[in-house]
Amino acid sequence: MITEVELEISSDCNAACPGCPRTQHIELVKPTNLTLEQIQTWFPNPKDIQFKFCGVLGDPIVNPQCMEITKYLVDNDAYVAYSTNGGRNNVDWWSELGATSKRLGGDKLKVHFCVDGTESNYIYRVNTSYKVIKRNMQAYSDAGGKANWIFIVFDHNEHEIEEAKQLANQLGFRFATRTGMRNSLNDWVAKIKKKDNTKNKIVTEQKLITTTGSKSHSKVAVVKKLDEFIQDKNKSQEQTKQIVDSIDCKFYHGNEIFIGADSTLWPCCFLYDSDFHNRHGIKEKYSVYPKDWNNLNMHTIDQILSTDYYKHALRDSWDPQHNLHISRCIRTCAKNRAYQNEIKYS
Repeated sequence: MITEVELEISSDCNAACPGCPRTQHIELVKPTNLTLEQIQTWFPNPKDIQFKFCGVLGDPIVNPQCMEITKYLVDNDAYVAYSTNGGRNNVDWWSELGATSKRLGGDKLKVHFCVDGTESNYIYRVNTSYKVIKRNMQAYSDAGGKANWIFIVFDHNEHEIEEAKQLANQLGFRFATRTGMRNSLNDWVAKIKKKDNTKNKIVTEQKLITTTGSKSHSKVAVVKKLDEFIQDKNKSQEQTKQIVDSIDCKFYHGNEIFIGADSTLWPCCFLYDSDFHNRHGIKEKYSVYPKDWNNLNMHTIDQILSTDYYKHALRDSWDPQHNLHISRCIRTCAKNRAYQNEIKYS
């Protein structure tokens, strides 16, 4: 029984974060929004399901029907949590969302504001305005909305943690710092457009974004070992069994599914991301399945979950010798999800 659903209700976004697959492969993105009608069709009885409005490519608040989708779900006894940069929509919209959260007692609807700094937020959250985000957070708070402030710590913004924490406290939000494996293993280059008044034109400024020292993910060494295992062509059966047995799968172990803005259903955001830019040859490997085999506009959730892929093949494919093996399953979910984000609440 599915208890959690990550919904990418939009593949569009107002930001251009340098670590985002959308920014890195913008030529592949087809901005799409899920509709209220689709959500009603797929989930005629969403009672008690926990929905996460997040995704790989977009921000949920860009979807023009975001409010309507939210109200449909929570008014039918589902739970909804947003993950958003908070930089879109006006004060009235955020006040309405906050009032809805308050009406529900704050338990069924909450927002994770992903704001990485105060004045420096724009360095990673390229194209966003901290002034607008702060205004929207205030409107949501004033209306009684329940929220968390999630702050990704980089070298360039760690000096603003205390200021952000104080503001979160004033807004009545819980504050947390977040560390991502991608940010610990990679440096990013932000391309920030700004006006050059001396030349009266828009120029692009580049800033290097790094995560070092204690700001790095605590399990970097574990993931590097997993990478070595993946590359090892002489791995033993014993090694393989140990690694495969340590996989904590969102679908099999967490009763969770991911639905992309293109209406496809996946076990997790990671395989959806791999399909987006064809990492590890996933499109070629999965071509053994019929066209649109996991498209919710063609099949119901139950029909897709009853396929051989979800019943057997996904789990079997964790073995590197399997013809459908995607090494991402090992990298992101082995060693009890060592790769995944670390979040520490104050």
